[in-house]
Amino acid sequence: MKTVRFLMIVMLVAAVSTTVSAQKKVDPVGTWTYEAADAPYEYTEGDIIVAKDGKDYTAEIALGEYYKVKASSVTYEKNELAFKVYIEGETVSIKATVGKDSMEGTASYTDGTIPITAKKKKQ
Repeated sequence: MKTVRFLMIVMLVAAVSTTVSAQKKVDPVGTWTYEAADAPYEYTEGDIIVAKDGKDYTAEIALGEYYKVKASSVTYEKNELAFKVYIEGETVSIKATVGKDSMEGTASYTDGTIPITAKKKKQ
């Protein structure tokens, strides 16, 4: 009976360690080309630029060649990137799950919540 209990504990520990290692943290740093089909026309596509400054992450959205908006309240935990941008007098909250080459999430503002997807640009 002790042997069976011991084997069950070993199997449980192995399963937990496999799950933890499968959830490796993805590096969000880089330029991501985003699409938000349901956003107002001028905001349907652009770039999300994520950088790391010491232990903190920074982000900005580039719309076209000359218009960039710095993000505030940038967090990155458990492969989830979240930040806020202030566009045309309104705060837009963005939250996305980051994968190796893509991210999916939402952008929320006073008119509702819309889906957003992004693909990482090759360096």
